Amino acid sequence: MSVVQMSMLTVAGPLEQFDAVVRTCVIGRAFHPENAIHFMGQIKGLRPFDAANPYTNLLRRAEQVADEVGIPLEFSPFEGKPMDIDAFSCYFDELEKKVNDLAARRDKLLQSARDEREVVSQLQNLKGVAADLGELWSMDFVRFRYGYLPRETYDSFQESLNDQEDLLFFPTNLGPKLVYGVYFTTKAARKRVDSLFASLHFTRINISEEADGSADEAMAALAARADRAESDAQAVVEELAALRTREHDGLLSAYSFLRYQNDSHELRRYAAHSRETFYLMGWVPKSEAEAFAANLTGTFSQVSCVVDDAKDIAESSPSVVPPTKLKNSFLGRVFQPFLEMYGLPAYNELDPSIFMAITYCLFFGIMFGDLGQGLGLALIGFVLAKWKKMWLGNIITCCGLSAAVFGCIYGSVFGIEDILPGFKILAEESEYLIPGASNVMTLLIFSIAMGVFMLAFVMVLNIINGVRQHNFEKIFFGPNGLAGMVFYLGLIIAAVCTLLLGVNLFVPAYVLPVLVLPLVLILLKEPLSLLAARDPAWREVKLGSLLVTGFFELFETCLSFLTNTLSFLRVGAYAITHVGLMLVVQTLAGMAGGLDPLSPGGVIVMVLGNAFVMGFEGLLVGIQALRLEFYELFGRFYDDGGIPFSPKVINYAEHTGS
Repeated sequence: MSVVQMSMLTVAGPLEQFDAVVRTCVIGRAFHPENAIHFMGQIKGLRPFDAANPYTNLLRRAEQVADEVGIPLEFSPFEGKPMDIDAFSCYFDELEKKVNDLAARRDKLLQSARDEREVVSQLQNLKGVAADLGELWSMDFVRFRYGYLPRETYDSFQESLNDQEDLLFFPTNLGPKLVYGVYFTTKAARKRVDSLFASLHFTRINISEEADGSADEAMAALAARADRAESDAQAVVEELAALRTREHDGLLSAYSFLRYQNDSHELRRYAAHSRETFYLMGWVPKSEAEAFAANLTGTFSQVSCVVDDAKDIAESSPSVVPPTKLKNSFLGRVFQPFLEMYGLPAYNELDPSIFMAITYCLFFGIMFGDLGQGLGLALIGFVLAKWKKMWLGNIITCCGLSAAVFGCIYGSVFGIEDILPGFKILAEESEYLIPGASNVMTLLIFSIAMGVFMLAFVMVLNIINGVRQHNFEKIFFGPNGLAGMVFYLGLIIAAVCTLLLGVNLFVPAYVLPVLVLPLVLILLKEPLSLLAARDPAWREVKLGSLLVTGFFELFETCLSFLTNTLSFLRVGAYAITHVGLMLVVQTLAGMAGGLDPLSPGGVIVMVLGNAFVMGFEGLLVGIQALRLEFYELFGRFYDDGGIPFSPKVINYAEHTGS
């Protein structure tokens, strides 16, 4: 639960050594560059490097050609090989031409095979017609048509067709839904006959002129030609594979060289230079800064490297924000994607990853407490994480295990509460916490108490953040600072003592210092914070506008304390809902099994019901737990807005397209 401390490195050296320094000691290391002009703009004669990158277009070509050849992008050694930039374009053009020519031949052969297969499929329903197809098309006084019509239509009009003197319909395939056939008619009557068959929903099939001989002979010849075309296409595919194997190492070496040069050259966008000297600035983890600097100065005798602590940089340049690099345990890394949805912590802020992981699992477990279903969710999450590589799978696994633990506390196994002892939510009387109160009421009271504790705890975290950031409003005067905590806990304590213990604390001696004074401090938080920071701007704060806006802010603060506390009732409410849903499932199982839940029907309903509850309620509980984290807790102590630590590490598997 920590943010890695950073140091700022300022590298300076002879201008002609810039590329060598970057490629040897900077690129691929834990170095997050910053814009040197932003820090050193006041130095006369300092200017940025030319932003034009001569490698970018060639790199895009390399990626495009690798995609066309079918070679996955990855690193291949290029050291020691001649890398003439002018020769790259020629090499890519030649390779691309070879690939395109082979691909065009393959596509042409496959298209020819598809066309011939299509003609064969057209002739399938002319099997047994011994007449030469070429002769049928060349008749002078008779016209020949081939196609199909609905079987129902054919059956209805068969006699009418047979009675026509100027046409002859010959069915070649009688199917249950369609009838394939040919009809002959005279040249003079062809338009009328064609219109007649069109009214009978006759669909004509145009046979290719490549069909020669009888239907059977034409199908055999065309099938043989299609086989030859497919065989030739396969030979071209093998030739492409051979080309891919032959060019694999050379293309990847060229690509890796261009990627390395391109990404190295990109650091010029952050650097600055004078007539003879370059300057490069960036953040490095504090634990690695000295070794980084020693490597630079040891490799290049004329290069200097100055290491400054982030605190010193912040004092001299308050607008400079170091990047955030998180250092988390396994549980914190599992829930980091959820944290990034809200935003990374700022550099001088606590990392709430572990806090979120623990509280999220706690909320989920209480709301979804069931041993069987929890283990089922954990198994599903494990499968998603292990085989599907989904980050959400690890979160589901942790939540499922938490639900299983609370299932043991509740004594619930797939909604059945007779197997294990435990805290039965729908029992008439509590045996554990509040004698005389129902377990439902006990659970709701526990939810409120947990909410009070959680809100007080995040106020402590907010105060710690205030100390780290030297922010007096966060520490003392804000609604989530010391004043807000005293008011909130003081009000809770007074209410509990009055309602449960019969001790009335709502007296002036208690109300004035514990309730009124904190509200006054919150109302005046702006000038008091400036005054504590010894900022003379406190004199410029106008009392009238402060009182007007402060009144509404105080009202919002008090309302948020109430709503945030009551919002934790959802934890107990969803636990009750879970038990109620499982009671419905058990009732339906009993009805399906004739009051015998172990019958086949009852077992099926139980399985389906548990699956539905696991999916539907699991989703709802997950959303509600996330809502509690983001709205009730994070809003009180977490500013986010951190800049991700992004060292310039070359990703050779990257493919951005052309």
